[in-house]
Amino acid sequence: MGGGNGGGRGLLVACAAVAAWAASGASVAAAAGPGGVTSAPDDPAFRAHSQWGLVQAGFPAAWCRSTGAGALIVVIDTGIAAAHPDLAGKLAGEAAVHQGAVTSGPGTASDDSGHGTHVAGIAAAVTGNGIGIAGAAPDARLYAIKVLFADSSGGTAREQGTRTDLVQAIDYATTMVAPSWPGPVVLNLSIGAADAGSSDSLSGTSSADVDGAIERAAAAGLGVAVAAGNAGTAAIGGDAVAAGAALSVGALDQNGSVAPYSPTAGVSIFAAGGTASAPDRYTGTGILSTWLHSSSGDYAWMAGTSMAAPHVAAALAMLMSTGLSNQDAYARLLSTADAQRRMHIDVALGSTAPCGVASPAPPRAAVRPARVAPPSRAAAGAPAQMAGTPSATAASSASPVALPLTAGPRIVAAAAPVSGGGHPALTRIALGLGALLLLWLVVVRRALRSP
Repeated sequence: MGGGNGGGRGLLVACAAVAAWAASGASVAAAAGPGGVTSAPDDPAFRAHSQWGLVQAGFPAAWCRSTGAGALIVVIDTGIAAAHPDLAGKLAGEAAVHQGAVTSGPGTASDDSGHGTHVAGIAAAVTGNGIGIAGAAPDARLYAIKVLFADSSGGTAREQGTRTDLVQAIDYATTMVAPSWPGPVVLNLSIGAADAGSSDSLSGTSSADVDGAIERAAAAGLGVAVAAGNAGTAAIGGDAVAAGAALSVGALDQNGSVAPYSPTAGVSIFAAGGTASAPDRYTGTGILSTWLHSSSGDYAWMAGTSMAAPHVAAALAMLMSTGLSNQDAYARLLSTADAQRRMHIDVALGSTAPCGVASPAPPRAAVRPARVAPPSRAAAGAPAQMAGTPSATAASSASPVALPLTAGPRIVAAAAPVSGGGHPALTRIALGLGALLLLWLVVVRRALRSP
């Protein structure tokens, strides 16, 4: 989203565009594996293959190992719509930082834009509830800190804030939120700078102060995912990323290619951010997530590195909930990314096979299931395939293939064999001899006895 400096305000959300989507469709029950975990939850958008970004990065298989339980993802953004049906019960707390003042408590981080709500849904929407979407880290909790507000000066940008407020929000998460949370904490910063590299004209705070806040968060053990920015906005925290305190996240399209708006320089890792299938149309090729309630529905398609960052924040939450430190989680994601720096959370967690998915019943008229050929040695060591919208669930390729009778050579059912039957010619000779013997006994012998 573009926009001017907004009277000296230097921060903008790092998204590209939005298109509304109304969630519909009956839920489909999924068979859960041990502990209720399944790679095929019953959320309609997931079942309809609309959440291609989750499949692209391997989240469904990764859920078999970790769902982010016990982790907290702090979304520093425009706030979160806490009453959204796919976010209900997810918020562990909320706060707002505006013009240097911090307020906390219910309602303080109410979203007046939709951006933060969209980011939150990608990261950790309620999953397996039969509505809407699935979250990337299904069992992680959320904390909302609002630093972006509607532009009251009449500017073109809807949400803006200052670096001063951002620094204070990061420090608040580090010193107030994280110490009171019993598990790992991850920060998601889907924010770009409209005037990166210059001082904020209102507060005098520089980008170096943001880097310092991120480095303090990382030193306290928090994981940090930062959007790499789009055309029109630049990344924040570049020096902190270079120092290893955070991961900078670039965006992929549905085909696994770098999205046209996404930078590549300075990017640590890439995840799904979406792109447009046509000018201003993101349906199906953007990222679908939760949105503010409207006549069009409670969900929307968006595209941008803002959407890519929460995929990585969720992955960090999943890794750190297994006991890894933030630095170990960074290293694991980076070492298991492919040559194009595309994230594979399933490989990072060592869980590349689906779980809790019922195999479909074979057709009645079917021969014995054919054996699935094992992967080649090269394929076995390769990361999960980067794919667009899948034609089947992730579990379908692991199920045995049942061949119908019409496939391949036709199988003809034979008549029941004659018990003890041998060669057909010998059988005919034996029957002939038996008939002659019967004729001799009945006819010929009677004729010989007659006077």
